[in-house]
Amino acid sequence: MKTILLSLMFALTISGCATADDSQMPLFQTYAKYTALVDKDNVLTIAGSYFSPSLLGEDYKNNPGATSQLLFHQLMAEKVNHRELVIGQHGCLSINGYDEGKEPLTFSLAYIQLDDAWFIAQIHVVFLENESDFPDVATCPDAYSLDPV
Repeated sequence: MKTILLSLMFALTISGCATADDSQMPLFQTYAKYTALVDKDNVLTIAGSYFSPSLLGEDYKNNPGATSQLLFHQLMAEKVNHRELVIGQHGCLSINGYDEGKEPLTFSLAYIQLDDAWFIAQIHVVFLENESDFPDVATCPDAYSLDPV
């Protein structure tokens, strides 16, 4: 009985985390603002408001591929759900959805907090075989690194 009660409490806690509204998710709020405001005409100008200096580098405005890389969010035509995890000044955001061809993909973003604002520090786009592969927890880009053989 004690095990069942503990399992039920754990399940309720997890479902509460999964159903938290967006106002309690600072990373997703930052991401949503970025996707609403940025486009190919302004991305290089406002990138510093959304991406960490370490991700951008010093000369990103002169990099011919920077615009398309910073507009990675345009790969996703339809969002299904998102998960986030914040620990101190670091966080991870996973956004699941579909591309234009209805193929599943996940954005795995690492965030860092600098001067009370959240900035994307790492980006990893994962093209999936099927939607059952969507992560059900926030997954940081480091989780996808390949270990050397």
